[in-house]
Order: sequence, then structure tokens, then C-alpha cells
Amino acid sequence: MIVRNRDKAISLDKHKPIAGVDYWPDQSEWVLPTVTKPPTLIAQAFRFIAVFVILQVAWLALRDQAFGHIIRGDLTVKPAVMLINLMTPDIHANALGNQILAKGGGLVIKLGCEGVEAMFILIAAMLSGPLSRLVMLKGIVYGTLFIYVFNQARILTLFYTFRSDKSLFNVLHGTVAPLVLIALAALFFHWWLGRYRSLSKSGQVTHV
Repeated sequence: MIVRNRDKAISLDKHKPIAGVDYWPDQSEWVLPTVTKPPTLIAQAFRFIAVFVILQVAWLALRDQAFGHIIRGDLTVKPAVMLINLMTPDIHANALGNQILAKGGGLVIKLGCEGVEAMFILIAAMLSGPLSRLVMLKGIVYGTLFIYVFNQARILTLFYTFRSDKSLFNVLHGTVAPLVLIALAALFFHWWLGRYRSLSKSGQVTHV
């Protein structure tokens, strides 16, 4: 670039502006912001299915191992027995592996009663949704705890229902309770996504 300043020709290096001379960078030097496009709905759906299948396959491989016994026994049955004895100490419930033992009727926590499928749905939704990594990880942690608490409430409800009304127990156990748990997972994800978008608009969320 040549700039005529009075009668003198000044040669400018386009990468090194000279002080005191008007200079306008060409297009090759413009710094453009990097824009990350959110994944399409189809991409999110495929990612959701892939993550859910991977989690299910992994669970099927581990559910009969020590890890599965810890989930059903230590993390599901024992806390439920503690709450039962806290609320109704006269029942004298006991934990034995995946069983809640009590006079008058107990429960066997079989595969699927741990609430892991609802957790997998929530985790897959978080991993496939348009969320930053930090918000996604927080959503997985809080969402898993949310599902866990409600699944424990479901087990307590089924325990007391089985002891009082077995026909109602069959309806709750076979249809109502699983659907409620899945609906809660979906509602939590919907709420978490809406909260993230609201905070993003107000600038309170860092996109990482």
C-alpha cells in the first residue's frame, strides 16, 4: 500500500501500521468472532439414543457384578430400611442384600427398581442437549440426585402399599411408578435447560 502524504510517498506494510498515518486493515486482517452452531435436533436425537444404549449395555454387563449389588443393596435397600424404621419403628425392617424384610410383608428390589433407567434417560438428555460442559455436569449430578430421592420415595410408597393393598400395589408397581419416574426425569431436564437459557441471556453463565 502506498500513501501520499504531501509530496512524499510512504510505503506501508499492511501488517505494521505507521503512527500518524490513517490506516484501514484489509479483510484478511479482520478478527471475526468464532460462532459455534448448536447441534440440530436430529443430531441431538441420535446422540441421545447412542448415549442411552451405551449406558444400558454397560449396566447389563455390570448389574450382576459387585457394582450392581452395591447399587441395589447398599444404595437402595439400606437407605430405604433406615427410613422405614425411622418413620415406623414398630415394623422392625431389615436389609438383606436386595431385600427389605419385615413382618407383614417386604419387598425385593429387582432389576429396574433402582431407577437407573430414568437416570440414564436424564444423563443422555444432558449429554445431547445444547448445554455448556459445566452446566451439563452440574445437571447430571443434581438430576441424578433428584431421581435417586424420588426413587427412594417410590420404594417406600410401594413397601407400605404392598402391606395394605396388594391390588393397588400391582398398579403402582407395574404402570404408574415407572412412568412417573420417567416423567420426572423429563421435567427436570426441561427445567434445567430453561434455567440455563435464562441465565445465558442475563450473562450469568460462562459458556465452556
